[in-house]
Amino acid sequence: MKTTLTIEESQHLKKLGVDPKLASAWAFIDTTDESAPESFLDYEEYRVFTLTDILSILPKEIKLHPDGDTLSMIYHCGQWRVGYTNCAEYCNHTKVAPELIDALNQLLIWVIDNG
Repeated sequence: MKTTLTIEESQHLKKLGVDPKLASAWAFIDTTDESAPESFLDYEEYRVFTLTDILSILPKEIKLHPDGDTLSMIYHCGQWRVGYTNCAEYCNHTKVAPELIDALNQLLIWVIDNG
């Protein structure tokens, strides 16, 4: 089970305006020159978002309809389906992915893009 976004996915959220301080995990890329001695290891570090981070950032309720819509997640046929539901309709703006964090990331991007 994937529990963190990649560096690239996390960087994309940061470009969309998500505060990088909300990312609780770190990822490291080895940038050591192959000709350098082993004692001179070098790396770049990046903050990355976890499943818990994404869940805490996403609004639990939004107003797509007068009665409101609540965050909903379901696993069916090997796919996660996440979106906002209300009593009148099953799911609005559903995002689907094999990994829960990927579906939630897509939904967060949709929320940001749609205010």
